[in-house]
Amino acid sequence: MDEQYRQWRRKIIDSGQATGPSRLSYEDFKAAVMQGDDNGRLLNYVNTNIIFQAGVDFESRPMVVVSACGLPSPSDVDYERLLTLILFRLDQFVESDYTVVMLTSGAQHNPSWTWLTKAYRRLDRKYRKNVKRVYVVHPSTWSKLVFQIFGKIVR
Repeated sequence: MDEQYRQWRRKIIDSGQATGPSRLSYEDFKAAVMQGDDNGRLLNYVNTNIIFQAGVDFESRPMVVVSACGLPSPSDVDYERLLTLILFRLDQFVESDYTVVMLTSGAQHNPSWTWLTKAYRRLDRKYRKNVKRVYVVHPSTWSKLVFQIFGKIVR
């Protein structure tokens, strides 16, 4: 995320759009990514179809639902921006304990191995340390394979 922020900041400075360093805060970067070229339609899609809170678990931790079956076609959206928006959404939950519920069955669009590897690398300790449980609902063959491979990498 920091690298993307630095690239965005350099692009704005080089283009002459910046009026001063104070105008190039991380919040400005976040707002620019969220708005995007589509007036925030992808952000709305992420918040309603891909990642959202569905109440609390039995220990009063927020339950974050990640719906892999809601991933759009890679030809329709930029998956780098999609990942950034997903991480921005996760930022709302990572400061305290939370539970993840993954919905993987029925996915029409499976992300590439390259994208999955990038996504895993971008999930730094901040995102992993407070996850207390991960539930995978109706795992597909694809998701079983991904969890099996990444499970061996993590150990």
